Amino acid sequence: MNMKRRNFLKTSLTTPFLLRQLFADEVGLKTNYLKANEKSFEILEVKGSYKQIGYQIGHYFGDNIKQVIKARSDWHTNLLNNLRSEGGNKRSKEYLRLTQKYFPHFLDEIRGMADGAGLHFDAVWAMCIKSELEALDKEPKGCSTICYKDENKTWLFHNEDGHIAYANLMFVLKAKSPSGVNYVSLVYPGIITGNCPSLNNKGIIQTTNFIGSIESVIGLPRYIIGRAVLEAKNIDEAIDIITMEPRAYPYHHNIGSILENKYLSVETTPITWQVKEPEGIYYHTNHLLFDETRKYESEDRDYKQTSSMSRYQVIQDQSKNLALHKLFPEDIINILASHRNAPYSPCRHPQGEVKGATLGTAFYDYQRNIFRLYKGNPCKASRDNLYIDFHLDEILN
Repeated sequence: MNMKRRNFLKTSLTTPFLLRQLFADEVGLKTNYLKANEKSFEILEVKGSYKQIGYQIGHYFGDNIKQVIKARSDWHTNLLNNLRSEGGNKRSKEYLRLTQKYFPHFLDEIRGMADGAGLHFDAVWAMCIKSELEALDKEPKGCSTICYKDENKTWLFHNEDGHIAYANLMFVLKAKSPSGVNYVSLVYPGIITGNCPSLNNKGIIQTTNFIGSIESVIGLPRYIIGRAVLEAKNIDEAIDIITMEPRAYPYHHNIGSILENKYLSVETTPITWQVKEPEGIYYHTNHLLFDETRKYESEDRDYKQTSSMSRYQVIQDQSKNLALHKLFPEDIINILASHRNAPYSPCRHPQGEVKGATLGTAFYDYQRNIFRLYKGNPCKASRDNLYIDFHLDEILN
């Protein structure tokens, strides 16, 4: 650092934005950061090694991560206690070993994120394997997905639900990875990218639905698998990643290829998996539907009967009223904006002890090559046009 810059840092009231830009200059990385506004989440454009990408995420969004940890301090403390217990530590080492074996670069990314945020690795790693550590979470999660496909169009819609602590702290990452696959993805602070709606420069789409389980096994953590899919070069490679063994926890992936005009619904458990390619109107929430997977004995039946089935039934009932011959995207968004059966409605708002909220809604228009990301609850975001569009061409190079 030259003397002028050193003096500037010592004597001026430098804004966080300027500090971030100075950081990017110092490490020689072309980083572009855009503040959040009414219509858009914060956006960070990054490139570099996996560790550098992780470091930039932690550096720019360390405060977001710390705010989540503070807001959910009991939850995070319990995660760490579980991680550091005899049984949890043993499991964690196996998750680390398998991740190191198959995807060591993603561990570099997580380590970089922890370093950039000024946090111990365990504090972030525990969040990245939270499902495997908890097995049965007391706070039902969410996510509702609707796909429509006919001879003229393919649309995918997805409500991203999570704890209210993440509201106003989510961000968008646009990354140029060392693999040559660029991607744009919504991100939970403190969790490796990949479980939220995303699109890469090969036209591969991913959104995911949590599947509740009362146990986990030794295998690859679900968030690591989701992260790997972000860099899939085609839909077949994405399926190979999703179904690779061993898997630690069940999951549902909505996988699409804009370039191939395909949508696949993929359910996995630690012991089996099944892929379907639906036509017409199709929907999925957070329980297993397929013949090969719904026999999974460890699925959380209580969670299925509360949050997941409630939203599924609302979508099922309201889908019957759709006039498919003259369907508009707004017709499906309106279903995801429904408050029927609250607090376990498609559009979720915290109510009493239920802290779940819809944090954003994704809409993929295959024919227009657009990934639209609505900010916050669709009941408001769709009405007030609170969204930003990402075109496939934007991330090609």
